[in-house]
Amino acid sequence: MRQSKIVLFLLICFISCKVDEKESSKKQEKKIAHSLSDTIFVDDEGVDTIKAYSYNLKNKYKLTIFPAWDNDKKVIKFRLLKDQKENVYSLNDIFVAKYSKKYNNIDFEKYFALHSNGGGTSKFYFWLYDKETGKECLTGIERDFDLKNELILYEDEDDQYKLFVFDVNTKIKTLVEIPQSFMNKQECTKYGNALDNLVINKVSNDYYYFGFGDFCPSIAVFKVKKGS
Repeated sequence: MRQSKIVLFLLICFISCKVDEKESSKKQEKKIAHSLSDTIFVDDEGVDTIKAYSYNLKNKYKLTIFPAWDNDKKVIKFRLLKDQKENVYSLNDIFVAKYSKKYNNIDFEKYFALHSNGGGTSKFYFWLYDKETGKECLTGIERDFDLKNELILYEDEDDQYKLFVFDVNTKIKTLVEIPQSFMNKQECTKYGNALDNLVINKVSNDYYYFGFGDFCPSIAVFKVKKGS
């Protein structure tokens, strides 16, 4: 009987410690969140404020983008939190709100993307980051994101603005070359801005299928063999 009481006492102590540990972790996270949200700067143009924003990502990650002081310089950083493990990374030092990188719901299992208009150009850029390491894996001019199949259609500014599909899981890039003969078949694809509406329609084991969304009828579809 005495032994049973001892076991019960130890079990209660164990559960109590776990609850205290969990509560302590929650309090610490709230403390950090409040600390980040307390820092608000006016941007370099003196027009907008830059403050912290937090987002819940897949696989139980929490992303926070926030302004901070770094060696007496205003910078923007991001924090990734998972299972009480916190990592903070430098993002950029462009301190103009309208040009700063933002999260726009592009979230893959192991990666996420941030976006910006690239400093006032008409093109929108993306940066792909590894959730585990915080490292930048890919950047380019965004065209389309297929979240279901974890694919990115983009222009490579460093490779003559060629179009590629990037498989987020395999890291394989596939060049997308649209035959001129195909473009000449439809009235809607004869014009230069048709390519601005290019999207990934579907994916098979061997091919990517592309269309032009509402810009062209659904019959205007072509396929490209996957890279290897």
